[in-house]
Amino acid sequence: MARLTIGFDADDTLWHNEGAFKDIEARFAALAERWVSPADANAALMSHDRQRVATYGFGVKAKALSMISAAIDISAGTVSTAEVATILNWADELLHADTDLIEGALDTIDAVAEHHDVMVITKGDLHHQMRRIEATRIAAHVCDVEVVAAKDASTYARVLRRHQVEPARFVMVGNSIPSDIAPVLDIGGRVVHVPYAVTWDLEIAPDPEPSPRWCRIDDIRELPETLKELVT
Repeated sequence: MARLTIGFDADDTLWHNEGAFKDIEARFAALAERWVSPADANAALMSHDRQRVATYGFGVKAKALSMISAAIDISAGTVSTAEVATILNWADELLHADTDLIEGALDTIDAVAEHHDVMVITKGDLHHQMRRIEATRIAAHVCDVEVVAAKDASTYARVLRRHQVEPARFVMVGNSIPSDIAPVLDIGGRVVHVPYAVTWDLEIAPDPEPSPRWCRIDDIRELPETLKELVT
C-alpha cells in the first residue's frame, strides 16, 4: 500500500465534544424558560449560531457569544447581568473541562502512522484546541497539527499545498459531512466518515453522492483495515 497523508478531525472524531455543548444548550433553554419555551429557546440559539458563525467562528467562545446575543433577543433586552454571568461561567466550565479521548482513537492513530503520514486538522478556538492537543499528547503521535478557522475546500487546499501533498494522496477522517467529507471530495481527496452519536445542527448535511472515494465506518478502530480497501 502506497504511503499517503491521513488527516484526522479532532472534535467528536478523536475526543468527545458535542455532548458537552448539548448539555450547555439544555441549560440555556432552562434559563430562558421565563421568556420562551425550551423549543423556542433552542431555535433562537441555533438562529444566532447560524447568523454569527462567519463572525464568531467556532468553539466555546463563539457559543457563549451566541447564547448571550440570543438571550438579549428573546428577553427583549431584559436578561440580567447575573444571567449573562451564568452563561460566561458555562463557557469557562467548557474551556477547562477534561478532554476525553474516544476509545481506540490513539491506538488507531499509531496503527495508521505505521504506514502513512498522519496529521490532525481541526477547527475552533486556537488556544482551546491547542490545550486539548497538549492534554491528550496527540501531537507526539502525528506529523503536524493544523487548527483552522473553518474547514472548507479552499482551506484544505491551502493546508495540503503547505505540506506539499497532492489531494489524490490525501485521506480525511472525520464525523462531519460539511466540514470533513464534502470539501475534501471537492478538491479530489478521499474520505472516511465516522459518525458521532450527536451532531451539531450546523454540521448536518446530506450524504455525498456514492463514490469509491468515500466510505463510512461505525468505529474509528475499523480505520486501519478500511484504509487498505479505500486506497488500493
